[in-house]
Amino acid sequence: MSIGSGRVLKASTDRYEKIRGAGDIDTTLLLEELKHRYRHSLSPVDVSFRSLVEWVRTGDQFTHQIHPYPAKLLPHIANFFIRASSIRKGDQQVLDPFCGSGTVALEASLAGAQPLIADANPFALLLTKVKTTPYDPEALLRAAEILRKRITRLRTAPEVPVVNEELWYDPKTKKSLEIILRAVMELEDDCIRDFFRICFSVVARRLSFADPSISVPVRLKQKPSLSNKANEAISAQIRWLENATPSTEFFRVVQSNIERVLSANRLSPKRSAAIPVGMDARKLELTDGRRLPNNSVNLTITSPPYGSAQKYVRASSLSLNWLSLCDPNQLANLEGLSIGREHLSAKRRSSGEAFSGSSRFHKLLENIRKKNPSRSIITETYLTEMTAALRELHRVTAVDGHVVIVIGNNTVTGLHLENDRYITEVMEDLGFELELALADRIHSRGLMTVRNKNAGLISAETILMLRKRAA
Repeated sequence: MSIGSGRVLKASTDRYEKIRGAGDIDTTLLLEELKHRYRHSLSPVDVSFRSLVEWVRTGDQFTHQIHPYPAKLLPHIANFFIRASSIRKGDQQVLDPFCGSGTVALEASLAGAQPLIADANPFALLLTKVKTTPYDPEALLRAAEILRKRITRLRTAPEVPVVNEELWYDPKTKKSLEIILRAVMELEDDCIRDFFRICFSVVARRLSFADPSISVPVRLKQKPSLSNKANEAISAQIRWLENATPSTEFFRVVQSNIERVLSANRLSPKRSAAIPVGMDARKLELTDGRRLPNNSVNLTITSPPYGSAQKYVRASSLSLNWLSLCDPNQLANLEGLSIGREHLSAKRRSSGEAFSGSSRFHKLLENIRKKNPSRSIITETYLTEMTAALRELHRVTAVDGHVVIVIGNNTVTGLHLENDRYITEVMEDLGFELELALADRIHSRGLMTVRNKNAGLISAETILMLRKRAA
């Protein structure tokens, strides 16, 4: 039976206010019920977080949708664990070392906590910072008016190098976008400038010839394999792109995003902006270079990349280029810093830490190697680097603190890669105790896609909650 429809849990959720984010919501009773069921079954308990956490609406709310991003974590999951006083223990810090689009950070901020974030993708860090900042809407409106006048006046702007720009942009559109970006970059206030940079990034992707239905940039074009209706829709989209006015689209996005900020401010006007703690989950550090202190974090909620992960750098390549976060010729190097990438250089394949997993996973790697030696090396590297990230999590987690990990399993060369089992084994070896395992079916969210010809669909996620034991 699905947890989301269970009588016991439904009776419990009826006790909570239906208003999203009500300050007195405490999900501890629901969490304890799930733990009780898990202790009796000792296998992942089926749960529908959309039904369980019914005070969170699915769709556009607050600043969650301020910018598109692939494979977003369901906000219901983050909200559920953040609102459980039994594991947050009054602590005002919530860590996400793979922050992505900032779902955990925003939910933590809205709940009155201080989000700590890390990610190998600098665009993810910028997006999360903007998403969690309690901007003054009046200051944003004043800046928007300044931009409106400035964009009307400007006639030239520095050329911005974008990877394969002739594939993605009409020259006239690109010139108009460059003028908008020049106006944005001339804003004096750094924080406000970042808000408009994110707005600009939305428009830069929207006005490209990249297919909006695919996370990574793929040229929008008609195909014989598609239906007449689908090809007609593509043709209409291309015509719209050829006639769209970039400044009009920009201010439409600005207006929508200011309204999202207003919505978040009404709920939590004093929320804290996320604080970066590095770009590498294997080395969490403060801005002054000091390591994040040992045993300092009571609650971590994160969704690390899966084996054969989403191409996050490629998916955000246009934004990275436009916002000068990464030059076109450095995108491959940036991708090389990510855990879970699909390709490795010859240098990376010939070096690195030896794999220390259990015999079960040594055997799996050997079976993959027999089918595809390259995929075996990539998978081994992913598992080894994930182990290093989990060691760092152990270092920073307080005794009796909790780590919640959302992970999916996939296939490599037709063989089942149990990421959840591997993470559980490593965490238990490090000194964590698995207190809860849940399974939630994926309903789109950009995850049910084949990453490459050797990787299968991911149709469900496992949610693991682990507690750090005393040494």
